[in-house]
Amino acid sequence: MNQTANILKDLAPILAFFSFWLGACIASFLNVVIWRAPRGESIVSPPSHCPKCNSPIKWYQNIPIISWLALRGKCANCRAPISPRYILIETLGGVLFLAAFLHMLKFGLPLHFLVVYWIWIALMIVGSFIDFDHQLLPDFVTVGGMALGLVANAYESFFFWGKIYWENFLLYCVGGLAFGFGLLWLVRWIGSKAFKREAMGMGDVFLMGAVGALFGPIAVIVTLILSSVFGSIVGVVLIILSKTKLGGFTPIPYGPYICMGCLAWMFYGPQLVNWYMNLVRIQGM
Repeated sequence: MNQTANILKDLAPILAFFSFWLGACIASFLNVVIWRAPRGESIVSPPSHCPKCNSPIKWYQNIPIISWLALRGKCANCRAPISPRYILIETLGGVLFLAAFLHMLKFGLPLHFLVVYWIWIALMIVGSFIDFDHQLLPDFVTVGGMALGLVANAYESFFFWGKIYWENFLLYCVGGLAFGFGLLWLVRWIGSKAFKREAMGMGDVFLMGAVGALFGPIAVIVTLILSSVFGSIVGVVLIILSKTKLGGFTPIPYGPYICMGCLAWMFYGPQLVNWYMNLVRIQGM
């Protein structure tokens, strides 16, 4: 184990670059998924093309980040503008994949943790931007996240401890799924009764269930708190910018803020819990 850790540290610069580039490449494909999946289109056919002139995009015009910069954000054929969101998502994917690798390296986590983090990050990117555009969370993100949590935790128990410790598995993974789903369902029900309209979609409820399945019940509580904070900040900013009216009802997708809260938990969860416990202890004195 120590030998493997030493090899990883020696190759860290190369693996860090690989992680960033892999994330950017996957995010480039996620751009296609984000655009096509909600419209019921195939994500593999036809190949990438300009939505304005329909000219196919050549491979060297589809290199993540680099091609957008080289083309100055315009189609090579008709010069129609290409949304900067494409390069934003590609850069975001690269940065988050790199952050996951550095997190694994810092804490000496097994390689399968990194793979699970990468898959979950990809699902969160897709879910967040589809939710921004269409105010819906696809089942392959929410139910897929739940399945990922169950499989990953079962794998962890069986292959690293020799057997599945059902007590821990049921409490941490299945219990986390049930707690995340149930807690947000309750928030949804109370909000719907209070506002006399649907307060949030069921996709958000399933997404929080996925957070619980992956990271356990404590992660659900921290994610719920942080997502509420992030969502409130954005809501206040939108009110200030007159994008919505105070007292009115302009739907704001909640899924992206759940993902932001979950990301904070992934990278800073124990530190956040310790900070809060120390804060409570100090105030209690």
